[in-house]
Parts: sequence; structure tokens; C-alpha cells
Amino acid sequence: MAGDDGGERRHDDTRDEAQELPEPVPDTVRRYRRLPVLIAVAVAPWNAVLTDGYLSLFFTFGIVNFDPAGFALLTDYYFRFSAARPEYMNAWGLGVLLFAVGLLSALAGLVWREDQRVTAAMFVFAGFGQLVFALGFLGRPGPYVAIPFGTILLWGLVWRYYRSDLASIFRY
Repeated sequence: MAGDDGGERRHDDTRDEAQELPEPVPDTVRRYRRLPVLIAVAVAPWNAVLTDGYLSLFFTFGIVNFDPAGFALLTDYYFRFSAARPEYMNAWGLGVLLFAVGLLSALAGLVWREDQRVTAAMFVFAGFGQLVFALGFLGRPGPYVAIPFGTILLWGLVWRYYRSDLASIFRY
């Protein structure tokens, strides 16, 4: 009879475990959990360019140069210092613009509706923009090293939060 008690006990334990399963997280809670990640991606450096020992970090809001120390806002760079800019440098600003559209779409989802396919596509294309920007330095004379952190961050964000939405674009 001791075996019967153990069998009942195991049966009761599995029933308790089934009752303790967590409930699915509502979609709005998941959207709010993405917010700190979106903010982190927005303030992280998207590109690091090293040349002859000089480092420049390209953010969504501007460029930080080291040695000589300096800062240029994104708007200043494109509207004031635009005389001799190579064409691949436009990919950085375009990527920031696409990220802003995706960020607005994600923020709209917190209070209204979000088409997560649009958000995912904007982040993917913004990542491509940062990759084009970094690859543009390969053709320049001199020792340039450009690391596209933005591509890694944006595509990681899409993989973590939007991959099923992105895949749904290609389904019929």
C-alpha cells in the first residue's frame, strides 16, 4: 500500500505543477518590456571609426570625436558641414531616419496600434544602412577600421522581438 500512496503523491504533484504554469504574458506587457531595449539601441554608438589612432563614434544624435575632442549634432553634420561628404556617409543619416520611423511605430504600439512588420522592416533597413556606412570606409585610402555596432544591435533587436513578424512578410 505504500506504493499506492507514492503513486497518488506523484499524480498530485504533476497536477500541482500543471496548475502552477505561468499564464501567457499579454501583448501590451511585452511591448513595454521592449521599451528599455529600444532606448538602449537609440543611445548606443552605432559605428566606431578608427583611423591613424583617432576614434570617432557615430550615434543616432551625432558624432563624438576623440583627439581632438569634439561633437557634431546629426543635423549640423548634414546641413552645415555637407560640402565634401562622400556618398556612403549618407547611409548613416538614412539609417537613423529609418530607425526613427521604426521607433515611432513601436511607441505608437504602446498607446494605439503597431504594425510590427513595419517596425521590423525599418530596423532591418536601418541596420543595412549602418553596414553600408561601415563598408564605405573600406574603399578609402589610408588605414580605416569601421565597426557597425548599429547593424549588430538593430538586427539583434529584430531577431529577439520581431523575427516572427518579419517572417510573416514573406508568407503568402
